[in-house]
Amino acid sequence: MDDLRRTYPDAARHLDQGADITTTYRIEQIANTTYLRVKQVSEFEGGEALFRVTGQTVVPVHADTVARTSGPLPHIMTPMAGGGTCGPSSVAEHQTIARLIVEQVDRFSTADGPDQGNLACVWAVRHLVHDALGRWITRVDGTADFDPELKACLGASHQLDAVPAGGLIISPTEDTADGRNVGHVGLLGPPAATEAARLVYSNSSAQAVWKQNFTVAKWRQRYVERKHLQMHFYPLPLRSTGPHS
Repeated sequence: MDDLRRTYPDAARHLDQGADITTTYRIEQIANTTYLRVKQVSEFEGGEALFRVTGQTVVPVHADTVARTSGPLPHIMTPMAGGGTCGPSSVAEHQTIARLIVEQVDRFSTADGPDQGNLACVWAVRHLVHDALGRWITRVDGTADFDPELKACLGASHQLDAVPAGGLIISPTEDTADGRNVGHVGLLGPPAATEAARLVYSNSSAQAVWKQNFTVAKWRQRYVERKHLQMHFYPLPLRSTGPHS
């Protein structure tokens, strides 16, 4: 981060300032425009920020789990099409995913995902669900893109106790008073008496593998109390029409 602050101080102000995050960057050309692409990865979450470069001036363009320009980049899929109805998946489907997320701990590699798994929290969730249920719950790879899709489908964040095992927990990347904070998404274990007892499973950005790496209480401590992000709970979405592959 120190090198980035010296070279592009305006960019550094828009980044996650977490002490446990490793920051790297590169310059790239996309459609005759120069961009600064910054990657930030911790043990748990990973995210990117993209800036348009003119001389030593940088202008923020996009930031998310995977940052993108207006055009598609590797691993970026278009958002799910509208139309039809949308609501929660069945009890049986949640039970299938609840079993799967336990079975795949330390087994499901995300190395085929964005940046060899460093930026693959949404990718991991949507691929695990697709492999088990044969349909996509989203076609995006960013938490800031996925969260509004869930809200449009399922309404406001549900109460934690109302979301079954196999449901979603998400803290979308966003700008805060402290700069841009990188969020995360995972899948919930069975309901429990306390947040400290309810398990969360998600991608480890540092290890590029599926882990049981949080409880809801630890998630709240990291993403809400420390990083000042929102924390939302949703069942798995199901659309009655539209593309599922």
